Amino acid sequence: MAPRTTTHDVDARAIAVLVTGYLVGLVAYPYLPGPFLQNALSARLMVAFTLPTTALVIYAVFTNLWKHDRVRSGNGAFASTYRAIVLRALLFVVALHAIVMIELTDLMDAAGIRTVAGRMVIVILGLTFIAIGNLLPRTRPNVAVGVRTERTLTNARLWRQVHRVGGYATVGLGVVIFIIGLVMTKKSAGALVLGAAGVAAMVVLASYRKHARA
Repeated sequence: MAPRTTTHDVDARAIAVLVTGYLVGLVAYPYLPGPFLQNALSARLMVAFTLPTTALVIYAVFTNLWKHDRVRSGNGAFASTYRAIVLRALLFVVALHAIVMIELTDLMDAAGIRTVAGRMVIVILGLTFIAIGNLLPRTRPNVAVGVRTERTLTNARLWRQVHRVGGYATVGLGVVIFIIGLVMTKKSAGALVLGAAGVAAMVVLASYRKHARA
């Protein structure tokens, strides 16, 4: 039987992801084109480290929200799930950062490897939705993630029902986005992603209204 993942394990992975983001920026820094602005140094610093810093801010904000959340259970229930969702968000931001660095430095082109940044971003976005969707049914009332209304926050049963459907809808949305990223053109991808997101949102809303009346 595989050992259970603890909150400390997830936190360690999140920190490793953040460090990786900064390392990618540091490695890419000498190869970045410029100047983007009048001050070439500050421009390169912004390009190399803005997204890793964004990921760091996300991590700090959600960690702080968890510590001061008066809605969630005081026994730490679903703490590892909460941190796992945050980790998936960090992975997406750092992966996006890596793609941007690859595109700006042209290192892959120099090595004869052709990359399609737009398609890669859509595929990774789809995988992120799939990963988060699988975790949503395991969440419990809290102020940071999920469908947070007055009724779901005060009714654990309603929360579970809505987020079970929300999890399926999010996974389905992720699969659609993943396929779009693989096979669709850039022009049609945006409209299709928005359409799929709209359908997923309506499914979750319909579930909320149905179970709220029960």
